[in-house]
Amino acid sequence: MVAHSPRRLALAASLAALATFTTAAPVSNDPCAILGHLNATDITYAHVSACYKAIPYDPKVAQATYTSVHALFNDYYVFRDSALTPDLQKPFLSAPVDIVEQLETIGQTKYTSDYQFHRDVSDAIYTLHDAHAGYNVDCYNAYLFSQPLNLYAPVTNGKQSLRVLTDLAKRGYEDCEVLTIDGQDALPYMNKWATHNIGFSKDGGVRLNQALANQIYNHNSGQFVLSSGDFAERATLPENPYIEYNLQCAQSNTPLKVRDQWVIFTLTEATFSDVGSYVNNVCYSASTGGNNSIKRELMVPPMKRHLFPVPRKSAMLDIQNATPSPNPPPGFAGADKLGEGNATVYYHLKTYPDVGVIVVFTHQAENSELDVALSALEEFHRRNVTKLIIDFQGNGGGSVSFASYIVQAFFPNKTPLDKSLRSDLRVNKLIQDLSVAVFNNSDAGLYNAAQYFDLQANDLYQSDSLFLNTVDLTRNGRSAMFTGTTTLAPSSLPDIPQLTTFPWTNNANNIRILSDGRCGSSCALSSYYFHTLNNVTAYSIGGNHGEDLSIYSFAGGAVSSLSDLNKIYALTNLTSPFGTLPYKGDISLPILEVYANGSDVPLEYDAAQYPANFHLAFDSTNARKRDVMWSQVAAHAWS
Repeated sequence: MVAHSPRRLALAASLAALATFTTAAPVSNDPCAILGHLNATDITYAHVSACYKAIPYDPKVAQATYTSVHALFNDYYVFRDSALTPDLQKPFLSAPVDIVEQLETIGQTKYTSDYQFHRDVSDAIYTLHDAHAGYNVDCYNAYLFSQPLNLYAPVTNGKQSLRVLTDLAKRGYEDCEVLTIDGQDALPYMNKWATHNIGFSKDGGVRLNQALANQIYNHNSGQFVLSSGDFAERATLPENPYIEYNLQCAQSNTPLKVRDQWVIFTLTEATFSDVGSYVNNVCYSASTGGNNSIKRELMVPPMKRHLFPVPRKSAMLDIQNATPSPNPPPGFAGADKLGEGNATVYYHLKTYPDVGVIVVFTHQAENSELDVALSALEEFHRRNVTKLIIDFQGNGGGSVSFASYIVQAFFPNKTPLDKSLRSDLRVNKLIQDLSVAVFNNSDAGLYNAAQYFDLQANDLYQSDSLFLNTVDLTRNGRSAMFTGTTTLAPSSLPDIPQLTTFPWTNNANNIRILSDGRCGSSCALSSYYFHTLNNVTAYSIGGNHGEDLSIYSFAGGAVSSLSDLNKIYALTNLTSPFGTLPYKGDISLPILEVYANGSDVPLEYDAAQYPANFHLAFDSTNARKRDVMWSQVAAHAWS
């Protein structure tokens, strides 16, 4: 049985009871007044839509927002010019994007709708298909919209179709084929929807995986749980108040038409009684007098909650102060669960007793994680496990140091620079002035040259020459100034004698990595180190049948944000070129890019580096039972 989060159980219960949406007596004609006086269970799509669209357009808010967004993406976004690349190699499926031109078109548009202005800014950045880049404001992310049908795209008898993975309304629609969605053929519709609404990957198959339901590991419950996917669960206002499905179920000879309304969950804890108080209490930043509090852990579907990695940790992991999880819950029917940390969980396959599985569900690891890993590896060894599957599905990234550490645990004793990728950063006069002011300040983030490795001197930079001695790079006809080639200071594990006793250590034949392509940021770096640098065979699953699928996404480099940059400026006597956003929210963007070994194309756009060796398909069993999927990989890899 699929385990659900409390919020999903609430949804299932409300749908199973066939709750009828009713509204409280209107207190006025003000749409936000009506919304603000409703009980949570009475809120409908129409209520939220009417309130959002009643917020008056404020040209001052729009201009201040536009100024910051345009400056960041024109002068700081490291892929401003790479995004213009035409005819990207498969498995990428993304058109060239001139993000500056799109933003300038928005800046020249005479808006009358505040909602439409902010939505257009967000949608423009989505077209980059770079999950490190985004614009989100609480004002229009105050409610979560959920559908009861959670869909997936299995392959049956060589044919892929869209089907129902779970029906939270308990109408018995599981595994019914979805013929059409809103009158269009279902699978092409879903791929088109994902292209326009998911800024996650340049690979269309990965975007499809992100749109659809999947299993993710929930550390709090200690189990794999259902994630509805971005199509069925959204924090942005959907296009319509309902979705209409045409289903073909095994128990019926004729298609069944199903129209499901959105079920609404409130994410904001702010109170409001009309449009004015909604704007003041939900939209405006605390610095402008607002009193809003968004439940950010619920604001977006689970996968997206990990898109903004934690700051890079320079300290070495402390392996002396950790305790493995005691008495772990039971595993699957086909696998025993041995234990878990805060980023990893360990299983022993019953069907293939010489195979262990390490699920790395996040790279937001704590210092104790290495000790947990060593304990689990020793237990594998005691159980005569000789082969390992490392499962990166649904891992949105985290610590860059952990990306290196986890690979070193299996391929130790290499030089420090074997665990780093060549990098550079966009530079302009403002950045140069900032880098001089923050040199050797450990709180200064990515503009502190002292944290970078001088490849010519074979040591960390001792001055700000990294940012002052620049080169001009022309990409797709547009020139910009960059630092010379560098890399972040490499992170190295201490010498761990136990590693030499394991049969998989330095043995790529005894390791496989598994991904659905939703392995991003620092997780992507780990996958690259395993697959490309250490020749570990990679498996991908899902996506579009018959097409290559990436094993990782948004591998471009290191991310920053408007708020982070303003904090760095606050450390200096310099005036920030950016204001704060009028509305509570943030702008994120990558400002450092990395390169695969031997390539001059930034890894974010180097499509040749991404495909897996083998591409598996979802079926009705492995989509619901991760242990079955692991056994399929083991059978193919080591039969």
